[in-house]
Amino acid sequence: MENLGMPADHKDVIFVDNHGVRRQGIYRKVLKAFVDTEGGKDPENVDNIYVESRIVEWKYLNDAEDFDKIDD
Repeated sequence: MENLGMPADHKDVIFVDNHGVRRQGIYRKVLKAFVDTEGGKDPENVDNIYVESRIVEWKYLNDAEDFDKIDD
């Protein structure tokens, strides 16, 4: 896997959790977590927050056109 540095704070990202589920949301540096906000999900709901250690891959939303090429 390539370098898994974290994205800039509050940037739109697509991320894959350790179960292989792809999600869309933002990265929150203060939480050290990715927050699933797709489809109007509540960013304050703990069920939508994924700590860094649970994320196996991420891309900025603008770079997501080649995201499907990532092997699960």
